[in-house]
Amino acid sequence: MKNIKIWLIFLIQLSVISCFQNNNQKYKKTTIIGDIPNLPDGTIYLFKDNSTNRIDSTKTIKGKFTIIHKWDTDEPVYIGIDHIDNKGILRFFSFTTNAKYNGIDGWGTNIFLSDSTINLNGNLRYDTLIGVKLSSKMKPVTGPPLETGKQTKAFYSIDGDLFERISDKTFKIIKDKIKTYPYSYHLLYKIAENKNAFSPEQIDEFLKLFKDEITESKTFKNLSEYNKKRYHEKNASLPLLENVEGEKSAILNSKYKKHLVIFWASWCGPCRKEIPLLKKIYSTKDESLEFISISIDQDNSEWKKALNEEKMDWAQFITNEKDLNYEKIQMHFRLNSAIPYTVLIDNNYKILKYNVGLSSEQELYNFINKK
Repeated sequence: MKNIKIWLIFLIQLSVISCFQNNNQKYKKTTIIGDIPNLPDGTIYLFKDNSTNRIDSTKTIKGKFTIIHKWDTDEPVYIGIDHIDNKGILRFFSFTTNAKYNGIDGWGTNIFLSDSTINLNGNLRYDTLIGVKLSSKMKPVTGPPLETGKQTKAFYSIDGDLFERISDKTFKIIKDKIKTYPYSYHLLYKIAENKNAFSPEQIDEFLKLFKDEITESKTFKNLSEYNKKRYHEKNASLPLLENVEGEKSAILNSKYKKHLVIFWASWCGPCRKEIPLLKKIYSTKDESLEFISISIDQDNSEWKKALNEEKMDWAQFITNEKDLNYEKIQMHFRLNSAIPYTVLIDNNYKILKYNVGLSSEQELYNFINKK
């Protein structure tokens, strides 16, 4: 009888392991099948993350096509499609979701998740972009409703702006969404992207709500490990960073009472657009305020080139994900993935204010001067 119990426990454990393995395998391959009668003959392209990153293609004949793409990851990725017909006309696709953006129902997106099977059956709808003049070789279209797996269904049921303005209300909405979709990689990815906008306690609450194979994913484990470190972040010193001379030095100068820290990169259009405004405000700032720019460029030469072009007369540093101190910088300054990111801190490293995105001159002035 004892031996039977041992075998039963072993079989149960084996079935659980097999379940995780099988679930992970379903993201190894995506099959996209299209039957779009009003799609001209040409080539359909599969892209990953954004339309500039095309990774596969196939011919379309009488609106029919099949793309089978294998992945080198165990987690779903964001993908999309566009099409160039035999006359060279690009049709870039959007798909209608079941969620809202800025309170408007049915917001459109050009991406979905790499579920194992995705079907597109029906005609295209040709769209007009208000206030945007396109080349005659470019046509925006809304694709037929997607028949997908549970990952895209969850993604298309979550408001597109849910993570744009994070507040206590957002925290509750996200918790409710995880309870409804405890397997959603989209929710996990967005929480990971915005992890420093939430307290360590809030992140722990999120993590406890996810269920099954997603809790075995690399993204889940990495987020969990990062969050454990955040509980000790207050006791950690601010690390040294590389300056323009290539030396490691202190980020903050304690002779100033407050410090405006701007995270940017040479490739970031909004960041470069904001620099003239920063220079204007820097020339009239109070002497008690220090300006500091921290680039997250991967390439030091591109950073140096941008510095030569922009000529910012304040402290300049660089860090990125390859830097061993990057994680500490993220924690100290509550840096997420979006830039430009501006944060105002005091000499005790206390964050007084922070802002994500391009600011106007008046917004920057108010950010610095208003209590």
